[in-house]
Amino acid sequence: MEKENFKWYMVSTVSGKEDKVIESLNNVVKSELLDDLFEEIKIFEAPHLSQKEIEKKIKGEPFKVKKENLYKGYIFVKVLMADDVWFKIRNTQYVTGIIGSSGKGAKPTPVSERQIKKMFEAEKKVWEKFNLGIIDSPFKPNVMVKILEGSFAGEIGRVIETDDRLGESWVEIEAFGKKVPTSFSHSVLELVKEK
Repeated sequence: MEKENFKWYMVSTVSGKEDKVIESLNNVVKSELLDDLFEEIKIFEAPHLSQKEIEKKIKGEPFKVKKENLYKGYIFVKVLMADDVWFKIRNTQYVTGIIGSSGKGAKPTPVSERQIKKMFEAEKKVWEKFNLGIIDSPFKPNVMVKILEGSFAGEIGRVIETDDRLGESWVEIEAFGKKVPTSFSHSVLELVKEK
């Protein structure tokens, strides 16, 4: 079979069930000997550290990296889109549809080569950034944080700027009746859930 006949398709799933869909599809491919119709089944992943794991990393302690789907609720399949392949994908548990399929028997539209290339590049960049030690913190501008240590311990302020490379954020703290931007290490900050 010609490699150029294989195209990438975007499959929508129940969010959080992407791994189950991949496992089910891989089982179908193996049990029904469909290897010649399925080339690849993929989730585009990014590294993710919880705040607790970020703190461990900052302190030089061992930490766990979780993988997070860059496109929540979607998986990607590179297949030769024949009727039986389309049927198997559509009827897999937790699959809600194939993007570009209008129903009524219309075949889905493949993801363009340009778009899929951009997705692979985005995934690669995220991992390169992570491997360089740059971690996107949850302390984004405009989120509210509580200061845990130092002379401002217990104070709550709004993040106005963040430097993930240095692991620091500028937080607006009220001092002497004025809002004063003050720099804090991420290790002494905690997100405040807004009600």
